[in-house]
Amino acid sequence: MKIAFGVCSLGIGHATRSIPVIRGLLKEGHNVVLISYGPAYSLLKKEFPYLRIYSLKDYPIRYTEKAYQFIPYLFANSHKIIKTLLDSHRKFLLMDSKENFDMIISDSRYDIFVRNKPSYLIIHQLRIMLKLAILRGGTMFYNSYMTKYFRKIIVPDFEENNLSGEMSHNIRFVDKKRIKYVGVLSSFKSLGIPRDVDVLISISGPEPQRSIFERIILKKVKNLKGKVVVTLGKPDNEIRKDDKIKIYSYLPFEEREKLMNRAKIIVSRSGYSTIMDLYVIGGKAVFVPTPGQPEQIYLAKYLESKSVAGYETQEKLNIVNSIAKARKYRGFRGGYDVEETIKNIWSVIF
Repeated sequence: MKIAFGVCSLGIGHATRSIPVIRGLLKEGHNVVLISYGPAYSLLKKEFPYLRIYSLKDYPIRYTEKAYQFIPYLFANSHKIIKTLLDSHRKFLLMDSKENFDMIISDSRYDIFVRNKPSYLIIHQLRIMLKLAILRGGTMFYNSYMTKYFRKIIVPDFEENNLSGEMSHNIRFVDKKRIKYVGVLSSFKSLGIPRDVDVLISISGPEPQRSIFERIILKKVKNLKGKVVVTLGKPDNEIRKDDKIKIYSYLPFEEREKLMNRAKIIVSRSGYSTIMDLYVIGGKAVFVPTPGQPEQIYLAKYLESKSVAGYETQEKLNIVNSIAKARKYRGFRGGYDVEETIKNIWSVIF
């Protein structure tokens, strides 16, 4: 079967969580053609150099320096976002007329579907967690319209004891029979190795907030005791050391997987892909959401309310106190086999 697989370009988390699904499709003997953009496109091209991949723009979103500016910016530029999605959808239909796909799978891209062909959407955010309830309801209505041409909505979470809370549960305006909860998706595995790194601090995400977070962390990290590792999420492979702190600009996948397995406490952004990685690997965490991103703020608060992980704001971060508090939470158990999720996805689409 010839399958088009679209991947959202907002960060690389959509790409990393799609990798096990793509690998599974290839293992089953399917012909997979990839569609993405930006850093996600680059990651997929590196991971699957033998597959054809199209670069197709999706969300023209720029993150603001001030947190309070992002939501107004998003609403003010909503017409540009919709125009870009419509243009990309038309281009994808031309692509389909040339490629003649048998099936379409899209990770969070509303533009990658064909009305008269089996099209499936992987998404974890069916409700955007804005402060006003009326706006949250509006985002559900918007998503119900944008998802109506997909046969099924595949949510990488559990129906019970879930990780995403109200973002993908108790959804209105969408037929519940179309929503399928399949379990978490992650490229990482639990390696069962000793946890000999006291604190791993992972700095990531879009600029300018990535650099702001880096400056805050590098000022405060020397106050920590024990073995500390910092990853900056910058692709220049620089390594810096002092007596007890090791700083990596960038780590390849295998080294990052091993390091996360070794960490007793992880300090990171609260992106959903990171949360799924931790669910698989296990361990304790302090989440510092990207300012202005309601999804990350909601997830960090939600997991703290369940006593799973600590939550701190970037502006008020006291890293010593945050880590001490996080040690008291139960953390992520780990050991989940993503193959279970893949089997659940197959039961939905095949």
